[in-house]
Amino acid sequence: MTYHHTPTTRAVLDSLVPVICPPEAVAYRDAIVADMALQFDVVPPIVQRAIGLGFATYDLGALPRYFKRARALQGDQAEAYFHSWEEGFTPLHVQFARVINQLMSLSCYEQPAMMERVGYRPAAWIEKVTKKRLTVFADEVRKQEAQILAPDPLRPAAKKEVA
Repeated sequence: MTYHHTPTTRAVLDSLVPVICPPEAVAYRDAIVADMALQFDVVPPIVQRAIGLGFATYDLGALPRYFKRARALQGDQAEAYFHSWEEGFTPLHVQFARVINQLMSLSCYEQPAMMERVGYRPAAWIEKVTKKRLTVFADEVRKQEAQILAPDPLRPAAKKEVA
């Protein structure tokens, strides 16, 4: 089963991008929210439902204080409301805010433009290290490969009798 954001979850995540991410990341809002769906897709269905309930609670929790849902908050109000969850009424509030902050930050900096903005270019380093490791550990790699491909000594091949 593939995870899809509920309309409430999507709206709240859209509203949190300017709160959690740097201003230049707002242009990548849709990609950031889509990346978060991929992250939520790997958790068990019961946790996915809990995530949806957490976002609904976050969204409606702003009503008593701001007389509007969290998704409609902007600027200082949105930041103050999220900060109130980070400080937390309960440990669940704190944990929810922390997880969303971490996952959204990860999704933000997974965007190629944001990686480039902070100078994160790992491809050249990965290629260099791969060549070095394949050179330094070439003998060990060949030994391990031979060991993996060798017949299993605990399961000898069954002999077939020809009629």
